Amino acid sequence: MEIKESTALVTGANRGIGYVFARALIARGAATVYAGVRDPASVSGEDLTPLRLDVTVPEEVAAAAGDATIVINNVGVGGFTTKLLTGSFDGARQAVEINYFGTWAVSRACAPVLGTKGLSAADHRLVPAAARRSAGSVLGTSSARSQRRRIHER
Repeated sequence: MEIKESTALVTGANRGIGYVFARALIARGAATVYAGVRDPASVSGEDLTPLRLDVTVPEEVAAAAGDATIVINNVGVGGFTTKLLTGSFDGARQAVEINYFGTWAVSRACAPVLGTKGLSAADHRLVPAAARRSAGSVLGTSSARSQRRRIHER
């Protein structure tokens, strides 16, 4: 996978590992790095291009696919307030919508776009970007923070 002069989309690029991925792409010569986030004002660094992206909004996901040759699908939330035995399921539902269906939606939207850049239909799956030797790549990540769950009562 060639990073130099590439166009990348990094979801969840305003902090944590998403921000680290975005900075690494810039450092390695990516021409454009879109930072896909719910709040574009939260993106720091003038060399990143903020892109409003709520992965639970199909129109925003479709628009984000754009012209990316690299997609790092990093979006995720954690720390919801639903406890194992008490509380509303609203926080858990939101986490599933974002962490599961949201990453799936981004992958589904970007795969055909990457396909026009040299990937065959068989290559439309999430794989580590470092293992790729093709024109476009999707890297699916899941931050440790989004995986933590509070399962005990206080």
